Amino acid sequence: MQKYYIPHELKAGDITHLADNDSKIAIADNIKVEDIVEIETYSHIFSAIVTDISKNSVEVEILEKKSDRKGSTNKNTGGISLIQSILNHKKFTFLLEKSVELGINAIYPLHSELSLTTPKEFNKNRGLYNKVISDACEQSRNPYPTILKDLTSIDELKNLGGDGDIKLCLATEDPKAKNLKEIILSKDIKGRNIYIAIGPESGWSLEDIKTLKQANFEFVKLKGNILRTETTGIVVGSIIQFVRGNI
Repeated sequence: MQKYYIPHELKAGDITHLADNDSKIAIADNIKVEDIVEIETYSHIFSAIVTDISKNSVEVEILEKKSDRKGSTNKNTGGISLIQSILNHKKFTFLLEKSVELGINAIYPLHSELSLTTPKEFNKNRGLYNKVISDACEQSRNPYPTILKDLTSIDELKNLGGDGDIKLCLATEDPKAKNLKEIILSKDIKGRNIYIAIGPESGWSLEDIKTLKQANFEFVKLKGNILRTETTGIVVGSIIQFVRGNI
C-alpha cells in the first residue's frame, strides 16, 4: 500500500489533499481514483481512498485511523537545547533546519563577546527563522517544532536550567575540557535535560569562559578535526540522540 503525508490533523470522513510534493509523487506512481492508500500525519496513520486526481493534486477521503504514529507521543525523556552564539543568516538557517530534523527541543541564540553578527542583524531575520522552522517541520514530519528562544546574553546563562540538568560547553580554549565520550559514559543522559553551548566562529573569550564556568557549564571537546560552529551542535546533538535511541 502506498503511503503519503498530510501536514495537519485528520479524522475519519475528512476529504483533503496530499501535501504538494506527495501529490507529485503519487501522480508519478500512477495512482488511480478508488485506490486505497495510507496517510501519515504528525501524530497518526490512516487508511484513505483516492477520490480525485488533477494535474498537480490528489484528493483523498479518510476512512479510518489505523494507529498512532511511532514517536508521536512527546514523552518526557529529557530535552536537548542548543545555546548558539549568533551567526550570519545563511549559517543560522542551516542550523535551524538540521535542528528540526534532528529533534532539538530549543535553540537559545546567544550574543557573546566575540560574536561576528550583531543583535540587530540577527533580530531582523527572526520572522524568516520562524518560517524556516515551520517548513523544516513539514519536510521532516516532526510534530514538535524546535523553539527559537529570545536572544540571550552570557550572564543570563547563570539562570538557565535546574537541578539535575546537564550543561555542556564545547570549547577548544580550555585545556581541562573533557572528551565528549567521557561525559556520555559517566552520566545518565537518557532522561535529563541537556544544554549545549557553542561559541562563535572566533571562539569564546576569556571572559565568556569565566562566566560559563560560573554558570556551572562543564567544558567538553571532540576528538579529531575542529568543526565549524554551525556544525558542532548538530554533531553533538546527533550523538546524544543516538545514545538515547532516538535515531
